[in-house]
Amino acid sequence: MRKRSKHRIAVAVVYAFAIVLIVSACSGSNNKGTGPSAAADPPMITALMSKTTDFPEDNTVIQAIREQSGINLQVQTVSGDDYETRLNTLLVSGQPPDIFTVNKTKIQELITNGAILPLDELVEQHAPNIKENRGEYMKGGAYVDGKSYGIPDGFVPGSALAIRKDWLDKLSLPMPTNLEEYENALKAFVNDDPDGNGLKDTIGVGLAIQVDQTWAHIFGAFNVPMGRAVLVDGKVTPWLLAPGYFEAVQYLNKLYHEGLIDPEFATVPTLQSFQKLWNGQVGAYNFNADGITQNWLSRYTESPVPQFEYTLIKGPDGHGGYLNPNVADSNQYAVISSKAKDPEAAIRVLDYLVSKEGDALTWAGIEGAQYKYENGQFQWISPYEDAVKLRDVGGYVYSVLLNRMDGMRESLFNEQTKQGRKLALENFIEEAHTYGLPQVQIDRGTMLKDMEKEFRTKAILAKDNLDRLYEEFKQNYLAEGGSDWIEQATAIYNEEQASRP
Repeated sequence: MRKRSKHRIAVAVVYAFAIVLIVSACSGSNNKGTGPSAAADPPMITALMSKTTDFPEDNTVIQAIREQSGINLQVQTVSGDDYETRLNTLLVSGQPPDIFTVNKTKIQELITNGAILPLDELVEQHAPNIKENRGEYMKGGAYVDGKSYGIPDGFVPGSALAIRKDWLDKLSLPMPTNLEEYENALKAFVNDDPDGNGLKDTIGVGLAIQVDQTWAHIFGAFNVPMGRAVLVDGKVTPWLLAPGYFEAVQYLNKLYHEGLIDPEFATVPTLQSFQKLWNGQVGAYNFNADGITQNWLSRYTESPVPQFEYTLIKGPDGHGGYLNPNVADSNQYAVISSKAKDPEAAIRVLDYLVSKEGDALTWAGIEGAQYKYENGQFQWISPYEDAVKLRDVGGYVYSVLLNRMDGMRESLFNEQTKQGRKLALENFIEEAHTYGLPQVQIDRGTMLKDMEKEFRTKAILAKDNLDRLYEEFKQNYLAEGGSDWIEQATAIYNEEQASRP
């Protein structure tokens, strides 16, 4: 009897355990796809992110991202100048973050080395927001052999020329729309005391070798897409060899010797170039509209703040315009490491950042705490109209990883900023675009770019012999890799024209 009793107890225990397993399995299958259960720890995903300013890393927004996405996102931040070094260190160590961002040149290297995952199936199965918001742009610079390896940043800066409208009004000058009117306005900005302080201390146009955008409108007036390429006799030709480039440099030389551009253009650091505009020294500046007439409004030292208006300057042949943002061929891509233990969780958290809810959170914080809507109008809740205060709770900062195209950020632009962006986006300069990179650009691109900057600086400062300087520069450029660049870029262009959808 005792043995039979023990046997019955054992059978009962096994049976009860089996029921528990069945119930548990059924419960698990019912919850599939709805995120982590209350009893389970959420999956942890690591990310590396660049930052421009310090902020508390345990903040309101990152906590909300974790709660709302169901992913324990752990973000390591590093200053922009140190980002690439830190990323390379992590890659070499074999311990890369699950999510990170890279530029077009780096992504090709990572694809070749198998360091990042193709994202097509992950997006299709787990990222409806990315598919809806970025789907048409996934076959760009990160698209190789029929697979997409990166999600393009998607932000369109809308870089355009802003003119001090209050200075023009004071000096009874029209808004310039051609090079002659532009030069006249710059002369008045320098010589006619537009700030009314009785001193000759103002600058016509703020140019800086370190800030590429500042030059774009002048080269655009000569139909040259700065930093890009054009077709010349069927060959993809870098902008510095394009028709109109030398004429633009001659014009810049003239402006410099008339004292109309920043005399420190060759050496001024980026931030100091901005500060000259913020401090009321500069009458014309070409940069991102969301900076000049939006995010920088609290930076200006004058009271009232400067009044800007955006314009398009046309050159001798009626050309003028700005650079095509080429959204699919982004300057930055979000990627997932091939060593990620949970790629599905990684794409899910990126998808949350692209959702309308995630985008609003990462840009503006929490509704009711950092902002509110009154009568359908967005309003900051004090003190979060101050960008520093907003960053302290995590606002703005995580949108660097990924955010929504035409999302919260764009909806908050003021009318003047929208006008500047519209002007830039409706007046593109024609270019010969390639998604692939010539190998010589990967190997020697920085050196070739520096050669152009060095020539441009010398030519602007030169008192004569510009033709000889340009001929010498062209020969050196072609010998140092420029000829190979043209050959390789043309082959890529022809192949892409034939094969890309």
